[in-house]
Amino acid sequence: MTLADAGLWLMALSVLASAGFDLRTFEIPDTITVLIIIGAVLFGLGTPGFDWASHAAAGGAFFAFGLLAFARGWLGGGDVKVMTGCACWATLGTLAAQVVLIAIAGGVLALVLMLLRRGLAVAGVTGDNAPRLVQVGADLPYAVGIAGGMAVWAWRFLPLP
Repeated sequence: MTLADAGLWLMALSVLASAGFDLRTFEIPDTITVLIIIGAVLFGLGTPGFDWASHAAAGGAFFAFGLLAFARGWLGGGDVKVMTGCACWATLGTLAAQVVLIAIAGGVLALVLMLLRRGLAVAGVTGDNAPRLVQVGADLPYAVGIAGGMAVWAWRFLPLP
């Protein structure tokens, strides 16, 4: 296994773990973001011609946007952390595509949960009778959308083994 492959696996497993934590607890540990960034560094060390400056700038650019999004209540802090780590995998030229794909996946997730929550409410499964994930008005575990968007983005933009 090459360093680049190890980085890809670390990123994939970390993004999936962030989705799992978000689904279960609606919180994402800080270590997940650190692992995603370590994965990007390993990938860079194993990839000839890796544009370190562009990857770092993409991470910094998303972090700046993420601070604004968090301050306005558009994204949770854990989501901003994970997306900042994911942005370190992008270059400035692919960051917009990454953000758009994550937004589309997050929108699909939101639509599915709205329909599920509404359907369960109509069926009388509400309040304490329902798991938190499907309670009307509950938070959106956006890391699930991040994972879906990253899967499509990686398939499109990364040299997968």
